[in-house]
Amino acid sequence: MRAPKKAFVLVLMVSAVLADDSAHSEIKTLYDARRWAELYRAVQGHQAPALYRGAVAAVFGDDLRAEPILRSVISSAPHSEEAYEAYEWLAHIYFRNGEYRRFVTDMEARWAAFPNKSEVQNERSAVAGFRGLPDQSAGKPRHSTLPHKLGETFIPISINRSPATYFFDTGAWLNCMSESEAKRLGLTIHEADGTLGTGTGVRVGFRTVVAPGVTVGDIHFRNVSFAVFRDDQEPWSLLPVGRRGLIGMPILLGLRTLRWSREATLEIGKKSAPANPERSNLFFDDDHLVVSGDLGRNRILATLDTGAETTDLYEKFAKEFALLIAAGKRDTSEVRGVGHAESFDSITIPELKFHLGGLEVALSPAHVLLKQIGAKCCIGNFGMDLLKQGSAFTIDFGAMRLDLEPNP
Repeated sequence: MRAPKKAFVLVLMVSAVLADDSAHSEIKTLYDARRWAELYRAVQGHQAPALYRGAVAAVFGDDLRAEPILRSVISSAPHSEEAYEAYEWLAHIYFRNGEYRRFVTDMEARWAAFPNKSEVQNERSAVAGFRGLPDQSAGKPRHSTLPHKLGETFIPISINRSPATYFFDTGAWLNCMSESEAKRLGLTIHEADGTLGTGTGVRVGFRTVVAPGVTVGDIHFRNVSFAVFRDDQEPWSLLPVGRRGLIGMPILLGLRTLRWSREATLEIGKKSAPANPERSNLFFDDDHLVVSGDLGRNRILATLDTGAETTDLYEKFAKEFALLIAAGKRDTSEVRGVGHAESFDSITIPELKFHLGGLEVALSPAHVLLKQIGAKCCIGNFGMDLLKQGSAFTIDFGAMRLDLEPNP
């Protein structure tokens, strides 16, 4: 009578193993396709592999949870493909937080563990410009309200106790300024061997400075690095003295929240809403801040770029919405990045309406570039022309949410 019981137990064990293998296969499929919201749901409720749990935490901005999980992947199997990818996720975390010493150390450890990877040489060239830069640190977020001119994203800041007025740019993974601005602030310019990618897809050279102290409202930062560009390059050549700079993601993350209002104020440092990736419409994909929205019944993804005055759509949009493209008109469109502008063949559509951050916004006209110059997962780059259509918008990096407020 006992043999059937043992057989039954064995069947249950085999079924459990098969079910677990099936779940892991599904999770890997979601991970490879970068379907982050679905991956988040898939790793809940059971012990998913550490790489996927760490990746989900990194994607939704939970860096304190992501780092130890990803470190455990590396320590448990230092030369595995999972460890290689864990190094990559850590590099993205350190880079967006302005922790350049940790970023370089992480990349060097990966190269040492995987010296035969074909991309090592290109990575060494890209990382070279960040050698010798310190880890930025941020003080406690404090609520404050800053003025801005109507319609602008330029806000007052202090660098080494000297006033400046820079624009805030969620599309910039580095803080930037012009050469004359660095000299005006008394900062020492250092040569850099690397290059940076721009909004047009072109890579440009840069130099660096380190500001011992930067203050935004009542939030203080130490050891803040800036990329330095020539004054004859856009946008600096179009801006007056004292405004030739931008604060990018390394500083913006330290603000925790920001609420831009058409009433000419920017609130920063308020307490975040509770984190819940099920309700998040923002996430990090490589070195991009990505927002999810809707076009009709279709879910779409786009990079969120407060440094872009206008919105551009990409080749991915043309492929996914071929019927809309067929009704458009052939054209050319110019895209501007730091130090570079380039024209692309495009299609112009009279109007598109998106549901974004809880509000319907219109893109009129809509320019669709016939080239994919942005993140591979995204149909375009959403700029301030969409965000300004509400009375205010809030970006909450704790809850990873964008919310647009309706007009009165």
